[in-house]
Amino acid sequence: MVDAMIFIHLFYRILTSLLLYINDFITETLKEGPIPRHVAFIMDGNRRYAKQNSVTVAEGHSAGASTLKQNLDQCFTLGIEVISLYAFSLENFKRPQEQVDTLMRLLESSLLQIHGPNTFVEKHDVQIRVVGRLELLDENVLSAIARTMDATKDNKGKVLNICVAYTGRDEIATAIRDTVFGCGSPAKIKESSLTDNMFMEVPVDLMIRTSGVYRLSDFMLWQCHQYTPIEVVERNWPDFGKVDMGVILLRWQRRRNRVLISSTEGHI
Repeated sequence: MVDAMIFIHLFYRILTSLLLYINDFITETLKEGPIPRHVAFIMDGNRRYAKQNSVTVAEGHSAGASTLKQNLDQCFTLGIEVISLYAFSLENFKRPQEQVDTLMRLLESSLLQIHGPNTFVEKHDVQIRVVGRLELLDENVLSAIARTMDATKDNKGKVLNICVAYTGRDEIATAIRDTVFGCGSPAKIKESSLTDNMFMEVPVDLMIRTSGVYRLSDFMLWQCHQYTPIEVVERNWPDFGKVDMGVILLRWQRRRNRVLISSTEGHI
């Protein structure tokens, strides 16, 4: 029995070391190629994960929050500058109140923990921006948002956009109102005028959605453009890991290189 325990312990150490080596190898390989500047995530499948694993919906969302921290650390380590998350849609307010309250509590607790010492925020000097119809949120969540944004406002390394009480159409409508008010004349409005009034100005280089659902769900409609690839992953968000992200980025790099080659050949 003792020999078996020693063997299992040794095997576990070897396996852990091997996985760390593979992860480091993948990371260094990816760094050799182009890296998207702005990646957007639709983190879908927390409730499906809960159902499949016979846990509560709250536990499913909690597992998703843990996955998020790992993926953000990996993405920022690779050199991605801006990450945008679809945390809570305006449409989510139509869910049962118990589910809405659970998500709000998770958002509040996550925000209060996310920028502490020894976190990915401190490691990568991340500025956190929470955008959307924030006036629809309760005071506790608003307080957590204000504290988080104030604590990270001077960070210059990376940017994390957290979209709460948000839809792309509402963002566009808000930008139009602000642009018309600022310009004074519709004739002066240009595409760049609207872009300047969006919550997030940086175009999306890569959109990722988990849980195998093929739709944008009204997320970042303005920031997506003709060259924005949309990767739909069959895994639920809590199961989405470093290998999944690595494979997606390798595909993005190959696609990007083909576009660059085609562009060069077209100008010969």
